[in-house]
Amino acid sequence: MNHSGSDPSATSVSVLPRLSRRHALIGLAALLAQAGFWSNPLSAAMQAPASAPAPGPAPASMLFYTLSQSITGHRDLSAVTAARIELAMRTNVPGFAERLPRLGALLVTGQEAKALLAAASAADATLRELALAIVAAWYTGTVAGNAAQGTKSIVVAYAEALMYRTVADGQVVPTYCNYGPLWWLKAPPAVRVSAPVAPKPVPAPATTGTPEPKGKQAK
Repeated sequence: MNHSGSDPSATSVSVLPRLSRRHALIGLAALLAQAGFWSNPLSAAMQAPASAPAPGPAPASMLFYTLSQSITGHRDLSAVTAARIELAMRTNVPGFAERLPRLGALLVTGQEAKALLAAASAADATLRELALAIVAAWYTGTVAGNAAQGTKSIVVAYAEALMYRTVADGQVVPTYCNYGPLWWLKAPPAVRVSAPVAPKPVPAPATTGTPEPKGKQAK
């Protein structure tokens, strides 16, 4: 039996719009929240993938690294410093790319620095110059420039410069005070001190006149 004013269809019609409005409001709020999150610079930075590290200098060529070991006499050279020196020399040293393979062709396994320098001198004076320039760069930490060619000196290393190894037992790298204040007032450590040599007996000086006989007492 249907009572007046209680039509089921009317009830369902009145309920459905309220449900759809409720879901619509929930969905709209979710969309706004999501849009606000992604537009936040902080959240974007958190979600963005980490950027790749800045590329450094290209690794030193094996030829240059081996040449550096031979001409300096040091086998424990830094690969990073070698890469910087090679890059700077390609910029500052004319004909570097052409002379490097020629100098490398003179390398012999187990060769000493003097032998390599002598071979370079005999082959070509420019190869000797390149060999000495490599030594200078490693020992000073600087690749010299040429004002006439418009190039400036390039500093490639400081504390790693080989010139500081020579006095490392008694001298620190300048500006690095490792031994406390006024450390330079102390006596330097002994370096390869030779053992004392026993003095040789000094011969008696030559006498003049006639020596007195033994046992004779002076009157």
